Amino acid sequence: MLGKLAKKLRMFGFDCMYNSSIDDESIISLAKIESRVIITMDSNLAINAMKRDILVIKPENHTEKEQLIEIAKKMNFKKFELQYSHCSLCNGKLNIILEDQILEKIPPMIRRHTRNFWQCDECMHIFWEGSHIKNMKKLVGEINARL
Repeated sequence: MLGKLAKKLRMFGFDCMYNSSIDDESIISLAKIESRVIITMDSNLAINAMKRDILVIKPENHTEKEQLIEIAKKMNFKKFELQYSHCSLCNGKLNIILEDQILEKIPPMIRRHTRNFWQCDECMHIFWEGSHIKNMKKLVGEINARL
């Protein structure tokens, strides 16, 4: 339910684990071991995690923008910024990669108009600044205006 939110948080540079098939006890254990914050809509998970002194954010809103604003306020973030540090798909680390190293993997139209590329060291997915980044920058501006 919060998978898209996790992707956006990764694009803001946050180390976010997301797995919709993991059980509550495993989530709590991982959060405790790795000092993670749990963001969940699940009341039972939230209660059980808080009993173990784990910081939990249970968004009240259902739109991603409102959820991001809630998270920012609860974590005392002053603003969000797009960063190119975590893979939005798997949370791996992104590394700058030279265009000539990935020519055969990039559509010709992208090669003509783009010069900056990043590759995930886990899933090997290649990223570039496409139209989705323009949309994310707009979202960041709207969120930051409310923080």
